[in-house]
Amino acid sequence: MITHEILQENLEKIQSAMSESAKRAGRKVHDIRLMAVTKLKSVDVIQSLINLGIKHIGENYPDETIQKIQVFQEAPNDVVLHMIGHCQSRKIKIVADYFDSFQSLDRLEIGLKLNSILEKKNKKMPVFLELNTGEELTKKGWLLKGTSLSSSFLRDLEQLQKCSQLDIQGLMTLPPFTENAEENRYYFANLRHVLEDLNTHYGMHLTELSMGTSIDYCPAIEEGATFIRIGTILVGPRV
Repeated sequence: MITHEILQENLEKIQSAMSESAKRAGRKVHDIRLMAVTKLKSVDVIQSLINLGIKHIGENYPDETIQKIQVFQEAPNDVVLHMIGHCQSRKIKIVADYFDSFQSLDRLEIGLKLNSILEKKNKKMPVFLELNTGEELTKKGWLLKGTSLSSSFLRDLEQLQKCSQLDIQGLMTLPPFTENAEENRYYFANLRHVLEDLNTHYGMHLTELSMGTSIDYCPAIEEGATFIRIGTILVGPRV
């Protein structure tokens, strides 16, 4: 069982490492937001995180989130609940109803359905487009070969830009698993280049990069991450 004191100690270590990484990159640490990933964690853990000042919380499974939604509904208004996992079409209404942000929009179909539901609710939602930077067949998201944007992605993007209730703010990726964090620097740099390309040549105004987890958040920060998604080293391993 993870205690409030352990969470606080873990958080302080992470924040220290964030500061060092930001300093190396010539960035301001307050421009980088730490998101606590709380899948399979109890409401007590979530409440402790909120009490420690965590403002961004990521959940992967809509059905699980519903079971502990009260803790989010009773949280201060500046606490943001992000959907960060693959979402089945039949569960997208849960995202529209209860989440504040969708960081893992991985295909056109889901974007169109989410927009349709949000129109009925008169609700606008920030979304990030998930790119599969490692070209892994087991992962979701639009495939990205290096920094080359595919014609299929650009066609889908054109349709998503017409969705009135989707506020496309940035890009998200989960690169291949590795025990050597430096190996993922390549993928993080590629995602940053893609964001810059979309802004320069495709008329977008993206500002957010959600990349970096417990194993590789330091190089992610150095390559421009504005969100890091931290689970294991903050809240302990999945049980």
